[in-house]
Amino acid sequence: MRDFKEQLKQWKQQHREVKRYGRKKPQKRRDEVLTDADIRSLMGMNKATYRRGKGGAYRQKQ
Repeated sequence: MRDFKEQLKQWKQQHREVKRYGRKKPQKRRDEVLTDADIRSLMGMNKATYRRGKGGAYRQKQ
C-alpha cells in the first residue's frame, strides 16, 4: 500500500498544472479614523429632543 501512495505522490508532482486563474487575495481595508465629533453626530447626541406637550403638541425639551 505504501508503494502505491508513493507512486501517486510522484505522479501528482510530475503532472502538476500551473494555475493561472487562482483566487485573488482580498484587499486589506483601512481602518476609518473617526473624531469625537463624528462619533457624537453618528450617535445623534447633538440632535434636538422633543416631548409631548399640552394637547398632544410636540415641544422641544430644554
